[in-house]
Amino acid sequence: MSLDWQYATHRDVVVVTLTGHLGGEALACFVGAIAWVQARSTGPVLLDVTGLISWSTEGEAAVLDAARLLGTQPLALCGISDLPTRAIAANGPNPLSIYPDLDTALDALIPQG
Repeated sequence: MSLDWQYATHRDVVVVTLTGHLGGEALACFVGAIAWVQARSTGPVLLDVTGLISWSTEGEAAVLDAARLLGTQPLALCGISDLPTRAIAANGPNPLSIYPDLDTALDALIPQG
């Protein structure tokens, strides 16, 4: 199973939409996508995983690594639904914000002013 990603800007927030499976050989694609986004944006990044069918333990860990890699550029996650979140839940204070859906995340992340 493969991983596809799309980049878009919604209401001044960078949104990376993932579809497919995040794990195995797809991890390199995900890491590349995050590096690509990091090089092109300075604001918050929203990872929309609504279209993910599944993620492996390594895929979930890669999301946490991406949050750390982005550093001061906040990473948010939306659309987890039924995906297992053992690593995220066990990670103590999360380096990322989690929202139930895209609209809720965008409302929280759009720059005020």
